[in-house]
Amino acid sequence: MKLFKNIIDFLNAQKCEKNYIKKLNDIKNRSNGPIKVCFLIRENQKWSYQSLYEAFEKNDNFEPVVLVSLLWLSHIGKDKTRNNLEENYNFFKNRGIKVEYAYKDGKYIDLKEFNPDIVFYDQPWDLPKIHRPDRVSEFALTCYVPYGVDVLDFKEDYTKDFHKLLYKFFVPNKFDIERFEEYSKGNSKNCVYFGFPKLDEYLKKSECDKWKGKDKIKVIYAPHHSFDKKGLNFATFKENGDFILEFAKQHPETTWIFKPHPRLKYAILKNRILSKEEIEKYYNEWADIGSVYEQGDYFDIFKTSDLLITDCCSFLGEYFPTNKPIIRLIGKQKINFNSLGKKIKKCCYEASNPSELEKCFNDLIKNKNDYKASLRKEIIEEVVDIDEIVSIKVANYFEQLGGMNV
Repeated sequence: MKLFKNIIDFLNAQKCEKNYIKKLNDIKNRSNGPIKVCFLIRENQKWSYQSLYEAFEKNDNFEPVVLVSLLWLSHIGKDKTRNNLEENYNFFKNRGIKVEYAYKDGKYIDLKEFNPDIVFYDQPWDLPKIHRPDRVSEFALTCYVPYGVDVLDFKEDYTKDFHKLLYKFFVPNKFDIERFEEYSKGNSKNCVYFGFPKLDEYLKKSECDKWKGKDKIKVIYAPHHSFDKKGLNFATFKENGDFILEFAKQHPETTWIFKPHPRLKYAILKNRILSKEEIEKYYNEWADIGSVYEQGDYFDIFKTSDLLITDCCSFLGEYFPTNKPIIRLIGKQKINFNSLGKKIKKCCYEASNPSELEKCFNDLIKNKNDYKASLRKEIIEEVVDIDEIVSIKVANYFEQLGGMNV
């Protein structure tokens, strides 16, 4: 059975490659008109293309547009916590981004109707068949920039039914290509590394109006969703969620932003940790004492904060360039860190229970004993590359499609 699936996967990848060659020739032989770039987005919280959208928008050779859709689990009614089509649409509309619906009247719209030349995905998960890379390759080049920095040695980060079928996979860091080759020879042949476009936001000026009490110590609490023992199993909300909320209430010298993973509500309900009413009460309590931020576009929060408390994995890499301290809440995860993750992990303060968390917090905030500050600076200089706008490099890469082999 596995051999049969491997053969099907191989043939599917071969078919995609032939489709991409045909599409490339079509773009190169076109007499006029811009290259249309579509960003397929199901969760605005995972919007990692702001800088890239802006780079395409400023270049007359491109016509960028966001296509908002719905996660498959939401479409079939299994996840009612993220039925957020209108929220997604308004997120982009309010930011002056050109946006259209790729899901309407309870149905997915064939992306071919938008005449795309390039389609960027927001994530590999929960795609309907009609929007998967093998189908879209018939009329567009499919690409992906991950929504987070990968710090885990997780082979499914290069899955056969998504990443290998892409025209280009723009990996966030230089360690990824080497890692994918270790999984299997040839895994990295469609990978390109320029840097991580999402981190271009660190090169922009920041203003943030989401903090209550701007003169106070600013803390972000960002809990993960992975309670499944067969999966990542990073989530510590059961052990820490209530404690951190009460802890925040007891420290008036601090101000907090609760930044949950977009899947957290669904995971809490699925694992019967809290009822729907209890979840809403929990979120409302955070809103009373601080702020709840559930959307994407969160780098202004990162840059203006003083401390991150999290059990998330990708946020470790995204927050790390701030050079602010991170308290990592340790769960029962079974997946090891990759080479980049191990370097970042060394720079984090770690807490496996509420008492250790309180000690870390007091050391950092009350005693101002950030003894890992110099180590962070050293590792940041080694692994973080945000000296110039990465998105311009990516846009230039595609601009060559009109006259050069890429």
